[in-house]
Amino acid sequence: MGTSFVPVSLNPTPNTTLWGIVLLEHLDEFATLAWYLVADGKLVEDTFSRTLAKLDTIPFETFIPALTYSQARDVLIAQAIAVVSDMRIEEAGDWSIEPNSIGKVPDLAQLAFMLKLIIRSPESEIAKHLGVFPHEVQALVEYAIDRLSVASPVAAMRTPHQVWVSYAFESRHESSTVATTNFIS
Repeated sequence: MGTSFVPVSLNPTPNTTLWGIVLLEHLDEFATLAWYLVADGKLVEDTFSRTLAKLDTIPFETFIPALTYSQARDVLIAQAIAVVSDMRIEEAGDWSIEPNSIGKVPDLAQLAFMLKLIIRSPESEIAKHLGVFPHEVQALVEYAIDRLSVASPVAAMRTPHQVWVSYAFESRHESSTVATTNFIS
C-alpha cells in the first residue's frame, strides 16, 4: 500500500502550532472521525499529516473558537476523503464504486453513508466533500444500505437434537424443517 504522507516541517510556524493545539484539543473526536472515513490506522496518520499541512495555509482566527473548530473539522474530512481517493485510485484505478469493498478502503457510497448516518453531516456538506451534486448523496447512501442488506448475516445454532439450524435473517427461511420444530419448541 502506498502512502500519501505529507511531511510536516521541523520548523513549525506559529500558525502550525496553533492549529496543532486545536487538533490536540479535539483529538479523540477528530481521530474517530478520520477512522470512520478511512478505516485504516496508517491512513488516519496520513490524514492528520495532510490536515495539519493544509491548515497551515489557513489563517488562524483566535477570536472565534467555533470557526477554528469548524475549519479544522472540514479540512480533516476533506483530507480523509482525498487520502481515500488517492488509495482507491492507486489500488483499483477508480474510487467511485466497488461492489465488494468490505475490508478495503471505503468507496464513495460508503463515505456518503458514514458522513450522513454516522457523522450526521448535512447533505450539502457531504456533496461538497465528495464532489457530487446534493441530490446524488441520498442515492449513494441508499446504495450503501442496499449493499449492506444484501450481505445480511446468517446465524447458525444447534438445537437440543444436535441438528444445525441456519437462519437467513433477510428471507426468514430456515434450512431444515426438522430443526424448525425443535427450534420453536
